[in-house]
Amino acid sequence: MTTFLRRLYRRFTGRDALARLIARGLVVGRNFYMQDGCTIDACHCWHITIGDDVTLGPNVTLLAHDASTKRALGHVRLGKVEIGNRVFIGAGSIVLPGVSIGDDVIIGAGSVVTHDIPAGNLAAGNPARILGLTADYLARQAEAMKSAPCFDQRYTLSAGVTAATKAEMNRRMGDGPGYIV
Repeated sequence: MTTFLRRLYRRFTGRDALARLIARGLVVGRNFYMQDGCTIDACHCWHITIGDDVTLGPNVTLLAHDASTKRALGHVRLGKVEIGNRVFIGAGSIVLPGVSIGDDVIIGAGSVVTHDIPAGNLAAGNPARILGLTADYLARQAEAMKSAPCFDQRYTLSAGVTAATKAEMNRRMGDGPGYIV
């Protein structure tokens, strides 16, 4: 992609490459994974800290500023965003300014995180609320894996999953869930 196209992309999407955000002051720990379509507040990324082993699902947005006060008060409201270690934030979720998410937290898809989520909790909804403990949720999923089909690396896009393999996965899952590495 040419420099012109990169600038154009950033201008119209508001998304900067992760390296550019880090150069501006975003703090990111080890093993950070951000799926397609994520937006990290490019205008105030230095107010955002992301811990180790964090995954952002597709289309997650992290905001450190809220411009709702700009016209009326002449100032934009800012708030630090702190994401702990071993956190998963589900697809389409939005984390608003001033929010702290503790270690070992799972945020369900489509959530709007408006307040702090303490360590070890599972939260979801709009606004996100605590639904239980992460450990309990993971224990339930581990139990479900015992009777559900589990798929290895051969069933992934990176391994070149075939049409036949995709059909096999759907057949084996039936009406229930499955699990993949």
